[in-house]
Amino acid sequence: MILQAGGSTSSVEAAGSVCADCGALASGNFCSSCGADLRQGSLGFLGQAAAPVRRSFPVVYLKILLSPVRQTAALAEDPTYRGYLSFALTGVALYCLLFVPVVMRTVAPTNGVQLSESMQTLMKVLSQVGIYVGVGITFLLAYGLFRYFAKVQRPFIAYFKLYAIAMGFVAPIYGVYEFGVRVMLGGVGMSSMGALTEADLGKPTFAVSAVLALLLWVYFVAIHRRFWAMPVWKATVLYLIASLISTQVGYWVMWWVGFYSARILIAAGIVTT
Repeated sequence: MILQAGGSTSSVEAAGSVCADCGALASGNFCSSCGADLRQGSLGFLGQAAAPVRRSFPVVYLKILLSPVRQTAALAEDPTYRGYLSFALTGVALYCLLFVPVVMRTVAPTNGVQLSESMQTLMKVLSQVGIYVGVGITFLLAYGLFRYFAKVQRPFIAYFKLYAIAMGFVAPIYGVYEFGVRVMLGGVGMSSMGALTEADLGKPTFAVSAVLALLLWVYFVAIHRRFWAMPVWKATVLYLIASLISTQVGYWVMWWVGFYSARILIAAGIVTT
C-alpha cells in the first residue's frame, strides 16, 4: 500500500500541475513562469497572498522592462492576466503627470500672430488630445492591416490587450524622458522632432532622442511581428503604413476639432483671441 501511494505521488509530480496564478504548466515548489508558490500546507497561503503583488503595476512593469517584446506578447496571450486596462491607465497617468509641465512650458506656435494666453492654452490642450487621437487611429488602422495580411487571425480584444500593455509600458518611459530632457536640461526631446531648428540638430539630446524614438518604434514593430506571427519586413511595412496614415488623418481631425472648439469657446467668452 505504501509503495502504491508513493508511486501515485511520483506520477503526479512528474506530470506537474497548473499554476493558479498564471495558468502555466508547472512542477516543483515554484512556478517557473511567474514564481508563484505551488506548495500546499503552511506556506501555501503566502503564495496566494503574494499573487496581487506579482500582478501589481511595478512588478509587471519591471518584468516587461527586463524583456520588453517577449513579456508584452506573453502577457497579451496569458488568459489569466486581466489587469491590462489598469496597467495601461496607470502608465498613461504617469505620463500625464510628467508631461503636463512640458506642455505648459512649450510656446504654442502662433505663426507670427499675437494670441491671448487662453488661446495658447487651448492650443496646448488640443495638442495633447491630438496625441491620444493619433494613438487611437494607429491602433485601429494597425489592427485592420495586420488582421487582413496575417495568416494567424487574432480577435480584436486580444489585440486591444496587446496594445494596452504596450502603451502602459511605453508611456512612462516617454514621460520620464521628456520631463528630464526638456524641463530639467532644456534640451531636444522626442516631442520636439516636429519643429526642429538648425541649432537643435547640433545638440547632444537630439541624437539621443532620435535613437530612443527609433527604439520605441522598433518595439511596437517587434511585438506586432511576434503577436501576428509574420516576418519582420512585413510587420515593419504594415506598421509604417498605419503610422503614416494616422499622422495625416489625426492632423486633419484635430485641425477641425480645434477650429470648431475655438469658435464655440470664443462665442461663449471662455477663450479670447
